[in-house]
Amino acid sequence: MPMPAHPPRNPASPFASFTGHHVGIRVPDYEAAKTWYVEKLDFRVLQEWPYGDLKLAYLSPADDDGFHVEILAGPVPFPKEVVDDLEVSLRHGGYQHICVHVDDVDEARAELLRRGVDVIGEPFEIEDISRRLAFFRDPWGNMIELSETLPGAAA
Repeated sequence: MPMPAHPPRNPASPFASFTGHHVGIRVPDYEAAKTWYVEKLDFRVLQEWPYGDLKLAYLSPADDDGFHVEILAGPVPFPKEVVDDLEVSLRHGGYQHICVHVDDVDEARAELLRRGVDVIGEPFEIEDISRRLAFFRDPWGNMIELSETLPGAAA
């Protein structure tokens, strides 16, 4: 089933300039996190800077300058629970995952497995949104979703 058309844009909104820029991910080890995102996902380090006792960096996917993952690294006094089941993860409030579009979920997932990335469950389709999805996580339990648009769906 094709997705319904988007509601009309509202350029008169006082928030019309809102666009996505980055998602911040809190991790305990800066170098380990930077290395993992670069080696496992081919992210590129765009910028690095300190913030108090933390080390931060903007990372972007291999061929996208418009979306960033911001690593915020330093001791984490209250680490979150790491879950290995999508259904269990949905029981927790707050941040759940970030999503990245891919041309082929199965191909991307196979490469993640080859690179030793911790995938969660099997890929699945949700016809209501015309997407094939799969999930994986970084070594600190931050979940990432792969999303592929099914053939014939509106983008």
